[in-house]
Amino acid sequence: MRDLALVVLTAGRSTRMGEPKALARRQGRPLIEHVLSPPWLRELGDVVVVLGHHAEAVRPVVERLGYRHVVNFDPDRGRTGSVQVGLRALGESIQAVFVQPVDCPLVREETYNALAAAIGSADVAIPSYRGKRGHPPLLSARIIPQILAARPDAPLRDLLHTPGVVCREVEVDDPGVLLNLDRPEDVQGTLPS
Repeated sequence: MRDLALVVLTAGRSTRMGEPKALARRQGRPLIEHVLSPPWLRELGDVVVVLGHHAEAVRPVVERLGYRHVVNFDPDRGRTGSVQVGLRALGESIQAVFVQPVDCPLVREETYNALAAAIGSADVAIPSYRGKRGHPPLLSARIIPQILAARPDAPLRDLLHTPGVVCREVEVDDPGVLLNLDRPEDVQGTLPS
């Protein structure tokens, strides 16, 4: 897994949450800790957390957990802009990158493994649970230049579905790929079924 990386997105305003999503607590721990605490992450070649609107509040937690961070100084331009900031911070030996929003914190290790095993010659592997696509996509190094050249406000979803991009959907038994914690009541809720 040394040729794989993880970019964690935490740069948004978190308007509906009412506090930084990365710091919203689920089962007594901030969401960013749920994303960054699995031991297997240490096997990846690189992990970068993209900070933004709440950088000063989130940074200490990321540092305590021992991970690198970069700051998107203009996160209002779009989520793809945050992805670009994260991708630019990665080492050149990386062959593929998971893009993990902090508000989707409960993805199982088996899902990451399934995506890594499935990407092969595809440009992107996307997890699917019961026919619904979720997070995190795994982007091959082949598609990264196209993403870096895009407008920061261009939806990543649209970039991944342009002609010529080979997208492999990977069915997983993991409802966590559909989890999207936008509001306080979402954080305390149960996994989708």
